[in-house]
Amino acid sequence: KHPVNCVDWHRAKSYCEWAGGRLPTEAEWEYAARSGGKARKYPWGDEKATCARAVMKDGGWGCGKKRTWPVCSKASGSTEQGLCDMAGNVWECVSDWYGKGYYAMSPDRDPRGPRSGSSRVDRGGGFGSYAAYLRAAYRSVSPPVYAFYDLFGFRCARSSP
Repeated sequence: KHPVNCVDWHRAKSYCEWAGGRLPTEAEWEYAARSGGKARKYPWGDEKATCARAVMKDGGWGCGKKRTWPVCSKASGSTEQGLCDMAGNVWECVSDWYGKGYYAMSPDRDPRGPRSGSSRVDRGGGFGSYAAYLRAAYRSVSPPVYAFYDLFGFRCARSSP
């Protein structure tokens, strides 16, 4: 019932491929977290991130429980499309490599990130994250072999037919 966590990028990618999908690109992830690309600070809108909407560091790690919560426990924090836990619970791996300054020269539409690098991009914040890290636009980075208890989870994506 809880999100998968403590897996590295390679295992997340392998699982998604096994399940017939893939890791989303960073651009796809952010588009989904913004309810279809709307100008929103968080998946639910612009209201401040608190434990009423996300599993985060508010009153202690995991809203005082010191762990993840069951998936979709914070329905008021979902996107308009019903995607839950796009902010909080666990950080999510995306397929992109991190490149400092990449977005200053990237394509305007559907950027795919640099072709290589030493770190991957993580999105969404985890149960140990403050509100600033839960913003839809916030980016974190880590080596693809790194796994930690509020890092990393993942969600799989599929391309439209």
